[in-house]
Amino acid sequence: MYSFTPRAGHRPLALALVALATSAALAACADEPTASARSAPPAPNATTLADPFTVTNLNDHGIGSLRWVLSYADSGQTIRFDPAFAGKTIVLDSVIKMYLKDITIEGPKDRGITISGGGKTRVLETWGYGPYTLRNLAITGGGAGPAILGGNTVVIENSTLYGNALTAKGSAIAVSKLTLINSTVSGNGADSTAGFPVSASQKLELINSTVAHNAGGGVGNTYSIVLRNSIVANNGGRNCSSPIIVTREGTNLSDDDTCGGPTEMVIADPKLGPLADNGGPTPTHAIAAGSPAISVGTSCTVAVDQRYVPRDAQCDLGAYEFTDPTSVTVTIDPSVPVSQGNGWALISGTVTCSRAETFNIAVQLVQPQKTGKTATTVDAANIVPVECGTIARPWTASMVLTSGAFQNGSATASAQTVNTQPWVTPASATSAVKLYWARK
Repeated sequence: MYSFTPRAGHRPLALALVALATSAALAACADEPTASARSAPPAPNATTLADPFTVTNLNDHGIGSLRWVLSYADSGQTIRFDPAFAGKTIVLDSVIKMYLKDITIEGPKDRGITISGGGKTRVLETWGYGPYTLRNLAITGGGAGPAILGGNTVVIENSTLYGNALTAKGSAIAVSKLTLINSTVSGNGADSTAGFPVSASQKLELINSTVAHNAGGGVGNTYSIVLRNSIVANNGGRNCSSPIIVTREGTNLSDDDTCGGPTEMVIADPKLGPLADNGGPTPTHAIAAGSPAISVGTSCTVAVDQRYVPRDAQCDLGAYEFTDPTSVTVTIDPSVPVSQGNGWALISGTVTCSRAETFNIAVQLVQPQKTGKTATTVDAANIVPVECGTIARPWTASMVLTSGAFQNGSATASAQTVNTQPWVTPASATSAVKLYWARK
């Protein structure tokens, strides 16, 4: 069974009900000569909730619940949550249905909101009009069939769909048109026959998103797929179905060729970490140092990742921007011996890295000289390979002049990392050194 440990340590809930409205309603009923039939919960207004479009409790039904607020929301409305509920979970007894409205449901940006079907019910149905936008939400625990089902347009941003249809065949989401931006779909489906977890009958767009570790495959059952700087990999089956139209923008990665061949995709293991709380509103798959997804994105149009961490100009692929680069420290020894036999200078120093890496160091030695009234400069350069680790290791570079000769005296030495991997932060050092004749 696929599992994810939810966040803990949140404040207790508080219902935002106003006693005055209830008293007024009871007084009005007392004036009626006969008993009236039981009515539905009142529509939101200034006397029931301070903000009628903010969810004020985590109940499945009743005033202030998500279901209740959605039932009264108008098209174009954004539904938000009391900030006190950031990181909390709403467990449903039955599916929430959204019809004929273009609605946005937005969880808190810092910790998000989880909506769970409790393993027994679909989470959301969206029919007619749209688009329906889901932002900063984790959708999990959907029972048999897709956790989100609809016949319209759905946009999912900075959200995660995980752990759906674990006890029966089904998928995470099946709609007509779907766009995933900075979002993750992971650990959905019970077995290899569960069907593609991400399905859109007309058009499916993945923008800086990650679809991984799902049973039944990755993305499919669609007429058109657009991939931009996304990862679709490590799924139990084909990562992509065979749509009529495939548009690849930026750079995309898969561990098989079902989304495109090696001239169209990066075919490699993305080296994803487990689905975890890595900060931000919803769980993510971190990418590890050494991942081929780091700093290879092109046409990067998304400024932040799923956690709202800023992206580099050359973004990483998928929903997660790598934030643990290897740091390097380079030092140069202050004394440089010069061979009296061949005139070579030998520069030395140390290099230290926060994790094991292999790269080169480009070294240069420059010495201003003066003969009579004539000033000249001699310099030499070299590139040396180094193996770097958490303990300082020595490096040396022989500096050979093509013309002129080094002299006893002052010079300037510089060293700079080159040919590093994308996850290694460049480093350099410049230092004044003293040249001296070494013993023969």
